[in-house]
Amino acid sequence: MREFKRRIETLVEAERERQKLPPPPISEKHAAMRDRIERTMGALDEQIPEGTDFEEAMEQIPEVADLSLQILVLAREEHAFLASHGVDPRPYNRY
Repeated sequence: MREFKRRIETLVEAERERQKLPPPPISEKHAAMRDRIERTMGALDEQIPEGTDFEEAMEQIPEVADLSLQILVLAREEHAFLASHGVDPRPYNRY
């Protein structure tokens, strides 16, 4: 029973961590980067039809693959930017 409770607590803590908001941007440039990522993610969500899973949409809709790649590139740019300023990028990984 204790092990079961420990597993539940671990899952609950992981979910709390996942839902936690990322830290604020470190600069105006970083805020603009995050804004571009969020807008691109919104555009991606609009391209995926209701009832279609992401992998299926990637195969059927070229724009979904393009936007996904764009999000990856933007997220890597943000990661490199944060690292170049001595900031741990892990708390910002919410995409």
